[in-house]
Amino acid sequence: MRDAGSRWQKVFYSFGQIGNGAYNGINNAVLTLYVSGFTGNPFIIGYLGNSRTMEGVVIQPLVGGWSDRMAGPLGRRRPFILFGVPLSVLFLVLVPILGHAGHSLALPLIAGSIILFSITWNIAQDPYSALMIDITAPGKRSKFNAVLSILALVGQIGIVAYASVAALKKNNIPDVVFYICAAIMLLSYVVVFFGVREPKEAATIARVEEKIPLATYIAEMRVFKEAIKLLVSIFFLWNGLNAILPFISTFPIKIVHASKSQALIIYVMIILSSAIFAYPFGWLGARYGNRRMIIVGTVILIAAALVGLVVPSYFWLFPLAVLAGCGFSATTVLTYPYLSQLIPGSKIGVFTGLQTAFSAVAVPLSTVVTGTLINFFGYRSIFAMLAVMMVADIVCLLLIDEAAAHQQVRDVEEAERLVAGSVHSVAVSH
Repeated sequence: MRDAGSRWQKVFYSFGQIGNGAYNGINNAVLTLYVSGFTGNPFIIGYLGNSRTMEGVVIQPLVGGWSDRMAGPLGRRRPFILFGVPLSVLFLVLVPILGHAGHSLALPLIAGSIILFSITWNIAQDPYSALMIDITAPGKRSKFNAVLSILALVGQIGIVAYASVAALKKNNIPDVVFYICAAIMLLSYVVVFFGVREPKEAATIARVEEKIPLATYIAEMRVFKEAIKLLVSIFFLWNGLNAILPFISTFPIKIVHASKSQALIIYVMIILSSAIFAYPFGWLGARYGNRRMIIVGTVILIAAALVGLVVPSYFWLFPLAVLAGCGFSATTVLTYPYLSQLIPGSKIGVFTGLQTAFSAVAVPLSTVVTGTLINFFGYRSIFAMLAVMMVADIVCLLLIDEAAAHQQVRDVEEAERLVAGSVHSVAVSH
């Protein structure tokens, strides 16, 4: 399966991360500021400023499982890219257009477009993520994912920095920011779609997965108990991160009275720090173990949360941004490669979807809890939420039995080899 993981395959694949970075930047920084021009409700701002949606709890595992079992002429993952990316770009372009509707109509219209924008992007994103596992050898995934994270962060920095400059004169987000972001997202995935070819074995694996009865396929998910523990830790991780990410660009405005442009500079600092620390953590994860380094990053996020509770002025937001970026980098760079260690490669699509589902189900919970905390205790309370969730995250990570996980993977892979042998025999006989 690794013959497709050539250097050029990885280069073409990497272009998608620029689009992902633009997507995350527009979601976590630009949309929160844009939506705040229509409402001050922290529940609405928090939900619409999230890169995940509640609908993903159902949609993403289905998409991931379908991509594992699809044996068509375009391969397993590319059909979802072809469907999701153009639609997502269309819904993003509609946001500023709908924003010019009458005042009573603008908010519900842009809310609907933003939600569809996120749903369709995630439909493409999870199969795209699974494709990284398809084309990369296990020992190289942590470092390669670190490089991918850096490229995504560069994409974020680019779109947020541009939005910051564009907002200087009017202290508002101009429409052109949305159009440029949409173009970046579309063009980056054009390169992926036409440049990356799935491994030759992908079609065979898909046919094997198709042969497994759906009830058996679903029942197999329960076998991977250690992977489920990691998914629960991801739930707590994103409960904490979702308390912070939608409000990164509004926190400086509310607490230290920064301008919108200054607030976006802090966001850029967080992303820049994440980019700087990404490859070192990828190397450390490959050298000392992904779980160990994820825990280190989670502890750093707890330290950042404690600083955030007492930060006194705009100047002190910069060291806070460095700490937050460092912790964010370790957790997001290494979690997905670590998940791939706990499951067989044939199930990476469905578990990628489950990873998204566990992070998506955190969206409404964190939005409600964070919105309530902000209403009663102010914007600093989001850091208390982050600290508590990170402690729960660490507890789940420590409960994972890696030896048991590897045995679970071996048992399923052996069963799949028997099915693959029967599929090959039938193909030969015909």
